[in-house]
Amino acid sequence: GSPFYGLNNNGNEVFLPIWLIKADGSKFMLQNTVSSIASKKTIVETPLVSRQGTVKEEISIDDWEINVKGIMVSPDWDYPDQQVSDLKELYNLNESLAIENARTSLLLKENENVVIRSLKLPEVKGRKNVQAFEIDLISDLPFSLIY
Repeated sequence: GSPFYGLNNNGNEVFLPIWLIKADGSKFMLQNTVSSIASKKTIVETPLVSRQGTVKEEISIDDWEINVKGIMVSPDWDYPDQQVSDLKELYNLNESLAIENARTSLLLKENENVVIRSLKLPEVKGRKNVQAFEIDLISDLPFSLIY
């Protein structure tokens, strides 16, 4: 699997690092992150006469939705403009990315990638060398319309 620890851009050890990997194999580490992962099922519930409750019929399991919040910190005490630019470039790719993370390796299938659904850069008060970010990812499985 994936490592539980890694080093961020400033050389500090981080727990559960997240790397997004482009099709060419280049990796981008999301800096100083916390993440949450969720999925839900679409279920049809059918009430029957003379029966308490409903009959549940599983229809499908939805994609995994991954929310990542992090902070980019510039080591030179200036705004982390290069890190922000690199993150925006990754967002603009409009293609699925491989993900390397200890938690997602347990939940996602082996060939399952992710797509960046949204990117937010909220304000950070009182720090000129820090930029917070939030990314929403959604899992993406390759499929064929022909069996």
